[in-house]
Amino acid sequence: MDFYKFFDFLVILKESIKLVTKNGKLVLLLTTLSLLFYSIFFLIFDFSSSSLMRDMLAKESLIPISTPQTADFTNRFSGIEDKSSYVRIIYVSFVLSYFFITFLSTVALILVSSDSYNSNALSLKGSFFSIVKPFTRAFFSGFYTTIFVIGYVFLIISMAATVFMSLELNYFSMIDYAVLVIIVSYIFYLYLSSVWIMSIVVSVVEEDGSGIEALGKSAKIMKGQKIDGFLLNITLHLVSLAVYLCSKMISGEKYWVWDTKITVLVLANGSCLVNIFTFVAYTVMYYRGKERRGQEIELNLSNFEYTKLGSTPLVNGV
Repeated sequence: MDFYKFFDFLVILKESIKLVTKNGKLVLLLTTLSLLFYSIFFLIFDFSSSSLMRDMLAKESLIPISTPQTADFTNRFSGIEDKSSYVRIIYVSFVLSYFFITFLSTVALILVSSDSYNSNALSLKGSFFSIVKPFTRAFFSGFYTTIFVIGYVFLIISMAATVFMSLELNYFSMIDYAVLVIIVSYIFYLYLSSVWIMSIVVSVVEEDGSGIEALGKSAKIMKGQKIDGFLLNITLHLVSLAVYLCSKMISGEKYWVWDTKITVLVLANGSCLVNIFTFVAYTVMYYRGKERRGQEIELNLSNFEYTKLGSTPLVNGV
């Protein structure tokens, strides 16, 4: 029986696929909008940064033929500094926009998946107006989970650095040890992250769940499902790796610039699709965990009533 429970995550994957197809039109619309926004933001970012970089390179090529300590030299040098500042601003804006779209689409898909699981009536207008509060709650939970992730990374780095300093290793042994630490810590991260991901789902679905409270609730919901979440994370990360390898296969020599752009687009949109399915699967796990907890509570109450009845003395007892 325990052997079959080990592959219970396959049932979760099956239910997740059914959940996606249950409201296929709305899910398809949200997914298409997410991919469209990803592509538009990337093209705007690529066009803006490329034009600024070309301008910077053109001005840099004129610096060697300019006379130092002249107004022309100073203007060209200050112009390069201004362009580099603009490039950094564009990069930061693109990253923030990417994460905002990712988070917004994640919250919307969790809401749709939750309503689909409960067979509630769905509409695009209703989903749009009901997304504000869940987005705020999920943002705070995401902030706390980010702190946990950063803390985990620093903990691994500090522990690995301590071992590095205590052991006398040659160059190749250090590389082997570093690779081993990265693999082990990443596997353990996949195990821990199931609770962190579930906290986002809890924040969206439950009105009183946010931040640390959502993390506590997600730990209770994931009780008995951590192996399922771990195997699910491994499966989805392998899919992400496959997307990355497929994007790297898009290469060529004649049109390498366009190949690079297409590669980034494929990678970004593929990651978006994996992210969407991840939270659909965790929404299924959320309700499975709630149902399991409800059954445990009912079982405990029935055992309590049975114990109470058994300990009550009989009036006409012998």
